[in-house]
Amino acid sequence: MNPPFASSPLLHRLTAIAGFLVALAVSAFAVAAALMYFWVLPNIAEHRDTVASLLSRALGQQVTIEAVSGKWQQARPEFRLQGVRLYDRQGRLALELPELEAAFAWRSLLFLEPRFHNIELEGLTLAVRRARDGHYYVGGIPVDPADPSSRFSSWILRQGNVHVGRATLVWLDEVRAAPPLQLRAVDLRIDNAHRTHRLELRATPPAELARPVTVRATLTARDVENLHTWNGTVEAEVAGVAFPRLTQWMTHPYLPRGGWGALRTRFDIREGALGGLGAGMDLRDVELAFDADLPAMRLARVRGQASWQHGADGQRVALENLRVALPGGAVSAPFDLGAAWNASARELTARALRLGGWQALLPSLPMDAALRTRLVALQPRGRIETLRLGWQGAQPGPDNFSVDVRFNALGANADGDLPGFDNLSGHVAGDARGGRIELDTHRLALDLPALFRDPRMQLDELRARGGWARTARGRVLRFDGMTFANADAAGSLKGSYEYVPGTRGVIDLEGRLTRASGPAVYRYLPKRIGDQTVDWVRQGVLAGHSDDVRLVLRGELAHFPFDRGEGVFRVEADVKDGTLRYVHDWPVIEDLAARLLFSGRKMEVIAKRARIYGVALAPVQASIPDLIHHEEELFVSGQANGPVQDFIRFANFSPLGERLHGFTDALDGAGPMRLALNLRVPLRHSHDATLAGRLSFLDNALYSPWLPRLEKTRGDIAFTGNSLDARGIAAQFLGGPLRIDASTQSGQVGILAQGRATADGLRPWLGDALGARLTGQSNWRGRIDLAADGDRVRIESDLVGLGSTLPAPLGKTAAQPLPLTASFQPLPDGRVHEVRLGRVVGAVWRSDAAGRFARGEVRFGGVPVMPADPGLRLAGNGRGLDISGWTGLLPDGQDGMQVSTIDLGFDAFDLMGRRFRDVRLQGRTRNGLLRTQVTGEEVSGTLTYRPAGAQPARVSAQFRQLVIPAPASASGDSDAQNMKAADFPVLDLTVDDFRLQDRALGRLEVVAHAVPEGLAIETLQLTHPDSVFRMQGLWRDTGVGETRADLSLSVLDAGKFLARFGYPDALRRGSAEIAGNATWEGSPADFAFDTLAGQLDFKAKGGQFLKLDPGVGKLLGVLSLQSLPRRLNFDFRDIFGSGYAFDDIGATLRIARGVVYSDDFRMRGPAAKVGMSGLADLERESVQLRVKVTPKLSEGVAVAGALIGGPIAGVGALAAQKLLRDPVEEAISQEYLVSGPWQSPDVKRLTKGSSRQDTQATEP
Repeated sequence: MNPPFASSPLLHRLTAIAGFLVALAVSAFAVAAALMYFWVLPNIAEHRDTVASLLSRALGQQVTIEAVSGKWQQARPEFRLQGVRLYDRQGRLALELPELEAAFAWRSLLFLEPRFHNIELEGLTLAVRRARDGHYYVGGIPVDPADPSSRFSSWILRQGNVHVGRATLVWLDEVRAAPPLQLRAVDLRIDNAHRTHRLELRATPPAELARPVTVRATLTARDVENLHTWNGTVEAEVAGVAFPRLTQWMTHPYLPRGGWGALRTRFDIREGALGGLGAGMDLRDVELAFDADLPAMRLARVRGQASWQHGADGQRVALENLRVALPGGAVSAPFDLGAAWNASARELTARALRLGGWQALLPSLPMDAALRTRLVALQPRGRIETLRLGWQGAQPGPDNFSVDVRFNALGANADGDLPGFDNLSGHVAGDARGGRIELDTHRLALDLPALFRDPRMQLDELRARGGWARTARGRVLRFDGMTFANADAAGSLKGSYEYVPGTRGVIDLEGRLTRASGPAVYRYLPKRIGDQTVDWVRQGVLAGHSDDVRLVLRGELAHFPFDRGEGVFRVEADVKDGTLRYVHDWPVIEDLAARLLFSGRKMEVIAKRARIYGVALAPVQASIPDLIHHEEELFVSGQANGPVQDFIRFANFSPLGERLHGFTDALDGAGPMRLALNLRVPLRHSHDATLAGRLSFLDNALYSPWLPRLEKTRGDIAFTGNSLDARGIAAQFLGGPLRIDASTQSGQVGILAQGRATADGLRPWLGDALGARLTGQSNWRGRIDLAADGDRVRIESDLVGLGSTLPAPLGKTAAQPLPLTASFQPLPDGRVHEVRLGRVVGAVWRSDAAGRFARGEVRFGGVPVMPADPGLRLAGNGRGLDISGWTGLLPDGQDGMQVSTIDLGFDAFDLMGRRFRDVRLQGRTRNGLLRTQVTGEEVSGTLTYRPAGAQPARVSAQFRQLVIPAPASASGDSDAQNMKAADFPVLDLTVDDFRLQDRALGRLEVVAHAVPEGLAIETLQLTHPDSVFRMQGLWRDTGVGETRADLSLSVLDAGKFLARFGYPDALRRGSAEIAGNATWEGSPADFAFDTLAGQLDFKAKGGQFLKLDPGVGKLLGVLSLQSLPRRLNFDFRDIFGSGYAFDDIGATLRIARGVVYSDDFRMRGPAAKVGMSGLADLERESVQLRVKVTPKLSEGVAVAGALIGGPIAGVGALAAQKLLRDPVEEAISQEYLVSGPWQSPDVKRLTKGSSRQDTQATEP
């Protein structure tokens, strides 16, 4: 089917016209092309002026050309113009182009002006200048950057492509008077395609200024001469620019004046105006100066993107993915910031913004000084996850805002009434009408200086849900549920706070704590409560906790704590395991279970259970009636029951102990006691506390290191803060009854005591050694004054009824009086002590503040007098002094006590169980040495004592005579046997004439010194004309102890030696050597046969036994063989008449437990040879010996032979005896068994066939 208009005449007519026009255009183009090719190009040089004229009209500037040429290239003509010059309106040369190539554009025929498909310029040097009047010139041609309608600019934008290569661009700024800025290697391309224009510029600035710069632009314009029709983008990029050098040619408040970095910028052109700006940056060591009056801002590095947009709805600035490094090294995480505004509203946005670390930049930012100061004070920190804050008008306010913010670990310092906080996390969203709050944070730190004295508060956990709303009076902050926990407490709160302008607001709060720490309570008491009260709570509540604390706070805060009933403030808690120091001087209350109540201005503690040092308290109540107003007072009342030890501790650690001046410091005891106490303490001056109480003894035992034990003590002590009173306290003391009365006068406590002491009661105090020497009982009385300067004590007794068997001079009968007086007086720097026992003996001494002995005197037979010189003076005369008896009874001397003077005389002086008569000791200490002259009937000499110091103590004695008397008793050596090695100083003793009773022993020399756990005897020597005895050894004083000695005895005349020891006619002449070693248990003075052991080598020669005791003679008779016939008949009577001579004797003697054993005893004499083995018991004085006697018959037998058989027979017998080794002597030898006691031994002859095993003595 054909369309209805297919055969329309109009269509045929229009088609014909169109065909004609096309044919005409083609013909015209063909004619023009032919003219151009065949006429214009060949003759173009002749038309140079015509070309210049055409360009002048197109550019609006006069143009001249030196030469022009052309060619045909790719269906269009190309022209080369040389020496092209452009002139300004004044006819001055403005621009000279050495050479220009242009490809003709056929559209020139349509627009009837020269247009080119392509323009090429190479090697151009172009100056761009800003004149002093602010006008711009390009190559001398004036250009208005704000007016693109200039004919030159318009003509350029109507060409096809423009390329300027290898050009040099020079910028001259006469306004700044800046040096020329030259850009090299400039490459400019302009592509014009109808309404779209693309530009690309590349240039190289000076190396010290920047790296190569690239500028790209894509613009569209409906009318290039109409600025409002322009749209598009311009981008610029530089890999690096030195901002300090750039400021010579460019300045802007936001342009860095220091640093280096890369920039990439984008400009959005909308209808001829700047509609947006974007920039990417990576800058280092940036320095910004926003205002000449502000310090420069320095940043180590800045990376990110910045943008600005301007639209119909307002303007918006954004910083995205921004990272900033400060000079100190802190680098921010990427964050976004944004701001938007218009005429009626403002909005701020943020994402991932960390607030901390920016405070150093605040002084450089252009902002209100008050705001800067506030931000510096607040030091905001933490992280804003997302933020959108909007408000109407120029400034935000409580009536025109909206907010939606999520934050994490947010923090700020306290400032004024604003609290400080750290680590706050949550979400807040709403506006002026209302909103919601959600908090969920850990380790939240609060700083509340407006509320608390200790403003720092830590919450390990905080969860809260609530919100705010507008009310008729203001705004209300509501918390539907809040839970929290920290080291001090855990609990929950709910309620509301209504802010009313002009007031402190109204609160309605309820809370409950499921865990609360008592020592932390003071930190949560508001500032409104008095300082002294808070201090008391801080110092007084030492321990305790509660799992049930309830809080109610309701009312207008201006009336807090509502002491007039305007509201409710109530905190109630059940306290467990509490420790309360109600006054710092008094013992604490422990194990406290109580009800604690804060109600209005009152605090009250009612204890259900409590203890002080183990003392049970019930009931106890403490209260502060007024916490708010001045002169806060604490009232404490209660009763206590408990063991006496705890009450003593209570006294020692309370002002009561001060009243007693330390009297109870070392006191201990047993049994229950009771205490009633009332205390009032003004908290502002607690030293003015008033006290009233009563302490009751209930059959108690009391004891002290320096006092005997008190038993069954009963009575009451009433006391106040400055007094103490007791009447009729009864006790058992020293085995008898005791009454004590005490009172306070002029601040001094006086104690009167009277009682009766028994010997049995004194024994535990004096010790068994002294107490066992006492019998009976005696009355006594005493007084103790407890004063600030020290205690005064005086004790008196006549000791009638008390018998004593103590060593002289303190022995007495029970009926005999011996007045005892003991007193102790304080001094500013010590004490004076005095003890007197009648006129028998007395002592007075002074000690320093530390209790060390300073000086004193012990006097016998008189009244002691305090010496002026330091040290101890021993003086007086007495009938007797039993030093041995007092050994072990008296305690060791005090360290540092040194005898200064000795002047003593005694009729009898007992030492080591021996009595020395009429002894006088006189000596004095000089230069650290105590030198004493000792005289008496038995002794005469000098004794020198050097106390221990850097060297051990030393005793040196030089006696002209020392006679050891006979023991005074059977136990005379008992005290010597009690010696201890540690008792010995270094000993150096010399006695010219040493005697044991009437027996002269010669000259004695002893040198010994103590060693660890023993005594070393370096030398012990007795020298006599007939003998020398030497010994050295070691005494080990460990347990039983042991003495080891090496011994030697050299006897020059054995007969005289035995005569000195009671055997005057036992031996004539002879010499002997005995050497060996011996040991025995105990000290050297403990020598005893039953522990003796060792070995001795015995040798003797050249002696003759004389008349001996019958027992000894009987023993030796077997040895004295002088007549064969008698010996054959066992007749020894001739021995007792003329004795027995020997040539030598030798033996080795082994000793064990006092038994001497020998198996090699040999004795040779003129008459016989004797061999002996066996043992002798020194303790029992008995022997068991086997003796073999071999007579010497050499000459005797020969004589007998001569008488019987003549001389020939005698000679023959003698020769045969020698040749046969004395067979006759051997044949007639005899053996004997000697046994029994020394005085009457049993001597039994043994037959030749007797068994040696049956008769031989064995070694022990």
